[in-house]
Amino acid sequence: MTYDYPEKWLEGLTTGEGIAANLRLGIVNGNIQPQSLLTENQIAKQFNVSRSPVRDAFKLLQRDQLIQLERMGAQVLPFAEQEKKELYDLRLMLESFAFSRLKGQDRTAIVKEMKKQLEMMKVAVQFEDAESFTQHDFEFHEVLIQASHHQYLKSFWHHLKPVMESLILISMRQRMAHNPQDFERIHYNHQVFIDAVEQYDAQILKEAFHLNFDDVGKDIDGFWLN
Repeated sequence: MTYDYPEKWLEGLTTGEGIAANLRLGIVNGNIQPQSLLTENQIAKQFNVSRSPVRDAFKLLQRDQLIQLERMGAQVLPFAEQEKKELYDLRLMLESFAFSRLKGQDRTAIVKEMKKQLEMMKVAVQFEDAESFTQHDFEFHEVLIQASHHQYLKSFWHHLKPVMESLILISMRQRMAHNPQDFERIHYNHQVFIDAVEQYDAQILKEAFHLNFDDVGKDIDGFWLN
């Protein structure tokens, strides 16, 4: 059994990374229940591999704080609303700090790349491609992170990326299946984000954060860097 992780996303990954990606998606979407015990033998048999890449996968999932390694295997940790909120809290802090680093920069290329990613998101919706939408949505926000020229910030973002990608993928699959009209709102929200960067306007960016994250992050104003 796998957990519907996009096949094309596995390209370039090691066997251990691929197993971790599938298990991560299973934990995030609730197919693998909290308190479940995963063993090396069980997962090796499931993915038809040796125990070595499973060990590598467990290390990655432990880094993501999705499992806790025990003597008998790996215990799945809770990943519910509180954990999601904390993840988005950290994401908001990173993005607001990255925005503050844009002051004085020529933002022409940054805005152009964000607009490009938004257009690709719109194309993905037309073709009902949740996987492509997820990738471009993440790349849209990553433009800001890369433009910060802050190595530790990039490192923290990279650390969050695997779980965030799983969360976004699950959300976009659900929207495309049950609420496709919501993508007009999502596109508008991202355009507000672009406007904020183009004008370097903190108030507009705060609005963009509220539009994008109010459903998961209730303390947005508290993270804002004046």
